[in-house]
Amino acid sequence: MPAIPLPFVVSGLLLLVLLRLFLRRSREVWFLIFIAACAVQTLLVGLRWSLGFHEVHLVQPLLASVLPLIALTAFLSLRSQVPSPWHLLWPPAVVLSGWLWPGAVDVLLIVEFIAYGIAILTLRLPGEVLTQVRIGDEWAISAARIGVAALLLLSAISDAVVAMALSGGKHAVAGPAIAAVMGVMILGLAGGLLGWSSAATPNDTAPEVAPGPSAATQPETEEDLDAGSEVLSAVEAVLARGLYRDPDLTLDRLARRSGIPARKISRAVNGLMGCSLTDLVNGYRVREAMRLLRDTDLPVTQVMFDAGFQTKSNFNRAFKAIAGQTPTAYRSTGTG
Repeated sequence: MPAIPLPFVVSGLLLLVLLRLFLRRSREVWFLIFIAACAVQTLLVGLRWSLGFHEVHLVQPLLASVLPLIALTAFLSLRSQVPSPWHLLWPPAVVLSGWLWPGAVDVLLIVEFIAYGIAILTLRLPGEVLTQVRIGDEWAISAARIGVAALLLLSAISDAVVAMALSGGKHAVAGPAIAAVMGVMILGLAGGLLGWSSAATPNDTAPEVAPGPSAATQPETEEDLDAGSEVLSAVEAVLARGLYRDPDLTLDRLARRSGIPARKISRAVNGLMGCSLTDLVNGYRVREAMRLLRDTDLPVTQVMFDAGFQTKSNFNRAFKAIAGQTPTAYRSTGTG
């Protein structure tokens, strides 16, 4: 049985990630585009270095120069922003250097990957703009941002090191290509991490409420506190009806169901309860899990899903923070 070259395996894996996100109706379009571009890039590398189709070198540098820009655009889209127009100069610069001075292509790509890696690593994403991320999965945003930035930097460094180390050998050109395959592979999967954490489009019948102007800099007055208490009561009433059990619950969906702008919900929870919305929802979920552990014989994994958690790590961490012990220990001791 012939071995399948690594680039084609990577492309297949990225396409599977892309398909899953598409079936989940992910709203993060730019992350889908990023993963698709990574899949195409690894396919081109495979065609060139595994099957000998060297003609693809005409488009390979162009696509490589677009990848960091797509990654930055994906993260900026979470803030409803787009990159400055000057970012569009990178791809033409790479193509032009390929015509005038082919040896400069690798240098330009290395510089670009480093620059965009730093830009993404230092990018701030306020929690209030991440309304489409599943409650409890906010950590994936930070992990994806740091992961993609780090891998852009590692890809640039590995390309530079390999190019210098093999500059005198007959495989000098293949070295950076091999490093690029691995870098793009992990880049695509890291980008998929964020998209995987994005919830499916909710099918709520409640009208969407547009966020009001920010009042983060305004001092809390008695009227603000009263209004916040009303918001908090309305949110808790919706959660108490069982919405917390929805594993795809997002701040946006909670805002739709309660008829309250997402920003007001965040301010009320943070200001009056001194915790995040994730902590509030996890409190409901953990209390439900504790009830199921006490009153039923359901397996712990089923209890986890029934309470609204999706991953064992999140479940154990949240449960231990509130109950002071793991779910298994809680059941065995019969606490409560």
